[in-house]
Amino acid sequence: MILGYYPGWADGFVKEYLDNLKRDGQRRKAEAKLLVDLQILASTWPRPQFVTARLLKGHEPLWEIKREFQGIGYRIFFCVNGQEIWLLHALEKKAQKTPTSDLELAYKRMQNIFTGKIRRA
Repeated sequence: MILGYYPGWADGFVKEYLDNLKRDGQRRKAEAKLLVDLQILASTWPRPQFVTARLLKGHEPLWEIKREFQGIGYRIFFCVNGQEIWLLHALEKKAQKTPTSDLELAYKRMQNIFTGKIRRA
């Protein structure tokens, strides 16, 4: 499997998010752990091992990868299209429930991929 970022495959919202974490001295380690999680996800899909990935009920086939680090819940939403894993959206959670607006945004981006509005560059 290969990883790409919505909307431009090589660049996108999740890439910018990870780059911002990398520039933040306190969150640099979180970015490194998330990158490792993404590499493991790509190499072990469709049966992710050593990472927490779950299908989001009611938003299928939208998935999330979860990482807890230093009291912060990091989430990266993704979908799988053929041999491509599209990274759609990322956020930090402080509350138990994921905000509906974030779920809807990730779901809309996923639909753009499956309908062909967004394609791998």
